[in-house]
Amino acid sequence: MPNLRNVEKFHIMKRQIPSIILSRTQKHEIIHGQQAVNAQISHHLHKQTTDYDIFTRTPKKDARETERALDKRFGFDAFKVEEGKHSGTWKVKSKVNGETYADYTKPEKKIKTSNKFGKTYASLDYFKKHIKKTLRDPEAKFRHPKDKDTYNRIRIHENKFSFPKLKVGNFFKNKTNTRRIKL
Repeated sequence: MPNLRNVEKFHIMKRQIPSIILSRTQKHEIIHGQQAVNAQISHHLHKQTTDYDIFTRTPKKDARETERALDKRFGFDAFKVEEGKHSGTWKVKSKVNGETYADYTKPEKKIKTSNKFGKTYASLDYFKKHIKKTLRDPEAKFRHPKDKDTYNRIRIHENKFSFPKLKVGNFFKNKTNTRRIKL
């Protein structure tokens, strides 16, 4: 366990973790998971997440490289690499708070991708196909609410529905909408 000074340093610097992970992401690595969805949909549809899921041919090696880069930036041994539940997955975890900040996994098949901001992300089409498959699997029932939400946010982003544009601000600007009540 790090000393108290290093714990404070970690909490001061932890906002830098995503930029460090992204700076270590190379061309052969594909960002997937919620970070990839967030990178490709409208900001108001984002879901809060702190970890990065990354497909790579060399998951253990890439996880170790990211861990070393994080430790170097933080100036102490703040992170560790450990094997995930699923075979071929390696996690970069904080020694301070125990949170996982990156998962590196070897992909089982070819992934349809999209390039944004100079990085390679799993495409929204990949997510829709993957989510539909998961929703048909009764053993993955625990994931269904989360996956339905992600699927709906992708569909909204792609304008699959023609909802009227909401004009919340105009309601308050128009004084005819204000009623006076006599007591």
